[in-house]
This record gives sequence, C-alpha cells and structure tokens, in this order.
Amino acid sequence: MLKKFYRAMVVARAGSAAAHVALNMTDKQLADAGIDRRTFPLDAMTRMEAEFAEKDAQKATAHSAKTVGLDIQAA
Repeated sequence: MLKKFYRAMVVARAGSAAAHVALNMTDKQLADAGIDRRTFPLDAMTRMEAEFAEKDAQKATAHSAKTVGLDIQAA
C-alpha cells in the first residue's frame, strides 16, 4: 500500500513539474522542443507510470527466473 501511495505521489509530482515547465516556456520554445503545452503534463505522467510498470515486469521476470533455478540478471 505504501508503494502505491509513493508511486501516486511521484506520478503526480511529475505531472505538476511538467505543467510548471510548460507554463513557463514560450510557445516558440515549446515548438522548438516539440512539446505540446496541453498534453505535456499527461505525457510525463504516462511515461512515469510506464517506467514503474517496466520496473515491476523486470522484477517479476527476475523473481520467476530465480524460482526455476536460473540466475538471470537484467541489464
């Protein structure tokens, strides 16, 4: 439960930081960086959630490999 709370806080902070960045950049700066002001915070939150999901998948793969007797380490 604490893990879910922590992750929710991290995802929310990533969205908040992205919104702050988007608000403080000019339209030209955003265009040069290829960032859409409306979707940037949501994209940042989605990327953070994907990173957490990838980390969970790696951990599950490593755990299942150890249960079968294989010692596989993720790169």
